[in-house]
Amino acid sequence: MSRSSKLRECLLQGADEGLMVPGEIVRAAVFARVESSYQIRREEIPEKLEPFRLALLDLLCGTSGRVMERLIAKYLYKCLKLDFPQNAEWTLTDYVNHARHMIEGNGGEKQSNSSSRLRSR
Repeated sequence: MSRSSKLRECLLQGADEGLMVPGEIVRAAVFARVESSYQIRREEIPEKLEPFRLALLDLLCGTSGRVMERLIAKYLYKCLKLDFPQNAEWTLTDYVNHARHMIEGNGGEKQSNSSSRLRSR
C-alpha cells in the first residue's frame, strides 16, 4: 500500500472512529448532514479536507467541532503509528499535513503556512 493510500485510509478511519465517540447515531447523522448540506461524501473527505473541517465546526458549533477535529487527528496518528503532537493552534488540516510530511520521511517539522505564521508571532 502506498503512503498516500495509507494516509487516506487512516484519515477515513479516523473520521469514523472520532465521530463514533458520541455514538453511532451521531456519527451517521453528521455524515448524512455533511453529505446533504455540504456535498461531501465520506469517501471524499481526504480530497475535501478543509471543507469537511469547516462543516464539522459549523455543525458542531465551534468548540465541539474543535474537539472532534482533535479526536479525528488522534485516531489518524494512531492508525499511522505516529506520536500525536499536541498543538492547540493546529486544525485537522494542519495535523493531516504534518502526518503526510512525517510518513513521507521529511522529518518532524510541519511545513504549513499557518504554523509558520504562529511560530513568527
